[in-house]
Amino acid sequence: MMPLFFLTLSQLTQRRRYIVVLLLSAVPILLGVIYWFSDAATRPDELEFHDALTALVLNSAVLPIAALLLATATLGDEVEDNTLGYLTLKPIPRWHIVVPKMLATVLSVAVPVAVSGMIMSILITEGDINTSLATAAGLGVGAAAYSVVFTWGGLATRQAIVFGLVYVFLWEASIATLFSGLRFVSIRQYTLGVIRGLDDARLQDTGGVALDFAPAIIGAVAVVAVFSWLTERRLRTMDVP
Repeated sequence: MMPLFFLTLSQLTQRRRYIVVLLLSAVPILLGVIYWFSDAATRPDELEFHDALTALVLNSAVLPIAALLLATATLGDEVEDNTLGYLTLKPIPRWHIVVPKMLATVLSVAVPVAVSGMIMSILITEGDINTSLATAAGLGVGAAAYSVVFTWGGLATRQAIVFGLVYVFLWEASIATLFSGLRFVSIRQYTLGVIRGLDDARLQDTGGVALDFAPAIIGAVAVVAVFSWLTERRLRTMDVP
């Protein structure tokens, strides 16, 4: 499985879309730099500014779009290129294909986004390590959940980008935010819940956080498990060209 993991990681990080991911991840850092050099008398409150960037820029835009760009390509591009058959013809269990590809996808998404969150937090909070690590950890959890959902989407439909955009901007940003009961099935809320659980001074009034740490972790683990199984099942039952 390790050769497939490294092959997938190489494929994802050498695509042009990875440059887009890196540029997206640079946006919060740039905003942090601007905050760092701004006049202390005129710049926004540290707590409010940090929470706004975390909830509205990193978690609602950078993270899901980065995951969408990369995860839909993990298996979806092989379907488009008719190369998936080279993997499925091998006499190995399908999870031997799914697991390394999922891990490579999660890593390729989580690293730039989590590093972006850490650097942004360090700049805004003037070196608060606890806040920086909490932000990175929450984004890592979100990266895992989004990655498995969009990897399944890339295998299940040829319109995976459309599916992902509808999911992110209609479900996550609108419906799941407006109706509090649906926040328990929102990856956005899992991410914010983990960050707040690790640093309880943050995200009290931003992003409509309704989840405590434990439900957020349980929800994220459930999403990863269910969509990993769905991806394996889809790969096992589909007609591979």
